[in-house]
Amino acid sequence: MTETEAQNLRDDYLNRLDAAIAELPWRVANELRSGIAEELDGLDATAVRERIAQLGDPVRIAEAAGDEAASAPPAPIIVVAPASLPAFGAKPAMVDTKWFAIVGALALGFGGFLFPIGGWVIGAALVTSSRFWRRWEKAVAVLLPFVAWALMFLLSGLLRALSVWSTSDSRNPLLPTAYDLANVAFVLMILIPAGTLWLLWRLRGRDAPLR
Repeated sequence: MTETEAQNLRDDYLNRLDAAIAELPWRVANELRSGIAEELDGLDATAVRERIAQLGDPVRIAEAAGDEAASAPPAPIIVVAPASLPAFGAKPAMVDTKWFAIVGALALGFGGFLFPIGGWVIGAALVTSSRFWRRWEKAVAVLLPFVAWALMFLLSGLLRALSVWSTSDSRNPLLPTAYDLANVAFVLMILIPAGTLWLLWRLRGRDAPLR
C-alpha cells in the first residue's frame, strides 16, 4: 500500500461526504468535515480503509448530523448594547458630568487669580477634556482672548513705531508702556473671564455630554 493509495481513498471518501452534507447548515457541515478529515489524515491505506468502514456511508453520517442539528435547542440571542451607552445604573465618567464642565469653566476664567498661569492651564485642561462643549466652543473660550491680545500687541507696536519715527522721543521702544499694561489687564480681567461666561452660556440646557 502506498501513500498515493491512502490519499486517493481519503479524497474519494471526503468528496462523497461533501456531496452528502451539502444541504446541512454551514457550521454543522464544516465541523463534521473537519473532524473526519482530521481522523483520516496521516493514516496509511490499510488504516484509512478500516476507519472508513467504521465511519460508514457518508449519506448516513449527513442524515444523523442533520437530525442532531434539528433537535438541538436554538442558540441564545445575545444583545450587545452600543459601546457609547453606559450600562444601566453605571455612573458616568467624571469628564462626562456637568459639574466637571462647570468647574473647568470657572477654573479657566478665575483660576489664574488664585494660581497665576497654573490656574488658567488647569482650567484649559479641564475644559478641553469635557465633552459638554463642541470643539469650536472650547476654541473660542481658550484661544480668542490670546488672539485678541496678539492683535492689540501688534497695533501697539505699530503705533509705537509711528510715534518714534514722527517724533524725537528718546524713550526705549522695547520698554512696555501704559498702553501695553492696559492690554494685559484687559485680557486678564475681561477677555479670559468672558470666556467662562461664554462656556456657561453655551452649557445651558445640556444635561448630557455631546457625542
